[in-house]
Amino acid sequence: MYWLVNGGILMYFIVFMSILGLYVIIERAIYFKVNENIDMSRIRPILRNAIEKNDIKGAITTLGNQKSSTAKVIKEVLIYWYKTRSTNVETLEEKAREVALAQVPKLERNMWLLSVVAHTTPLIGLLGTVTGMIKAFQAVSLHGTGDASVLASGISQALLTTAGGLFVAIPAIILYNYFNKKIDDQINDMEKGSAELINYFRK
Repeated sequence: MYWLVNGGILMYFIVFMSILGLYVIIERAIYFKVNENIDMSRIRPILRNAIEKNDIKGAITTLGNQKSSTAKVIKEVLIYWYKTRSTNVETLEEKAREVALAQVPKLERNMWLLSVVAHTTPLIGLLGTVTGMIKAFQAVSLHGTGDASVLASGISQALLTTAGGLFVAIPAIILYNYFNKKIDDQINDMEKGSAELINYFRK
């Protein structure tokens, strides 16, 4: 409450940004924990064994129980192959690319909001610093420098908004990059998984 009272109106914008950032962080953490927390290296041997035995339905069923983006891409390619029996590598690659592109927006959902929080909040804090110093100098011009308390309000506002902006922005930037790394890992895993499957059909 002290920060809100003494930080000025811009502190409310910083608080709003912190709530928005926290929402995105929690939402993304839950998404990756629930949907992308699958070790495909344990599933690939099972799939390879099923495909080699021509048990495509079994492979599809195994993948159907998984929520990861990679599992969905491989499953859709297998379903497409099972229905069409097409061994055209270019067609299978196009199908894999189509499904993978449909998964990317799910991986990147709300990331733009976290980017806005990470990059905008320090600017709001800087604006608070500037307005706080302007307030301090205006007080000096009106009342002189004899009373230090005249400067206190403006300087306090400047420091509080700066600290508030950095306090919100630093973890937002760290987690934004963390989630982006997870997204890149999932995209690479989708490409690797679909390439391994298509290479099997190529043989």
